[in-house]
Amino acid sequence: MLNVKKITPALGAIIDGIDFSRPIDGQTHHQIYDALLEHQVIFFRGTEISPAAHLDFARQFGQIDEPHPIYPHVDGFENIVKLENNADTPPDTNSWHTDLTFKREQPFASVLVARVVPEVGGDTLWASTSAAYERLPENMKAYLSDLDAIHDMGDFRNNFSVDCDGDTGARKLNDAVGRFGHNIRPLIDQHPVNGKTFLNFNEAFVNHIVGLTTNESNALKTWLANHMNRPEIQMRWKWQAGDIAMWDNRITMHYAVADYLPAYRCMNRITVISDQRATSSKVA
Repeated sequence: MLNVKKITPALGAIIDGIDFSRPIDGQTHHQIYDALLEHQVIFFRGTEISPAAHLDFARQFGQIDEPHPIYPHVDGFENIVKLENNADTPPDTNSWHTDLTFKREQPFASVLVARVVPEVGGDTLWASTSAAYERLPENMKAYLSDLDAIHDMGDFRNNFSVDCDGDTGARKLNDAVGRFGHNIRPLIDQHPVNGKTFLNFNEAFVNHIVGLTTNESNALKTWLANHMNRPEIQMRWKWQAGDIAMWDNRITMHYAVADYLPAYRCMNRITVISDQRATSSKVA
């Protein structure tokens, strides 16, 4: 059995005793998957995992995302995104978000390896959206259960409009909207494998609440953001080089703290699009 140490009551666990320099057997992978579903985000401290082992580990959980259209990749591994940040390339993930909720198929999980970390700062926070649901007043659970939210590219608008004149920025934004599109998801949803109910909201990508006026929608979004921004449903991870984090993107949100500039930070990320267990259970 795995040695799993819980980090907070809401989410997070550290797993000890995994040797990533050797292939991981199927039974161990199943145990890691079970720990992921139970704790929502799991960590492995101070590994010496190679890019090849990183890719092999992620592939055993499901389909890997295609190469990223913007971010660079690790040399020789086009499916491993290389996230490098310093004063010249500041990060753009310092907001609460669940990855790519505006896409038709929301990614299942991410596997992130810390390669170079700043001496001070650069932590990442995660929050449990199921714990956020559980802390809702009963009348709000009932009210939100009938509402849907429109998700779009949100904060990514900055990538297409900063340092552009009005006409150029508008053209780039219109093109991006056409490529990325919108999605409509219920505000209260259920996890596809374990059935946990969660609050399907994140500040970065929820643009509007269906059926409400803009003023009403903004007021509700502010209430939801304040409700979810509580330490009781969050955890904070201080990185060390070689650390691995894996999180269930369907039921968590995260925030990469951008407090370390001008220091350098380098992370390697693989996104797992589909969950093999969720897919097989639907087929069965």
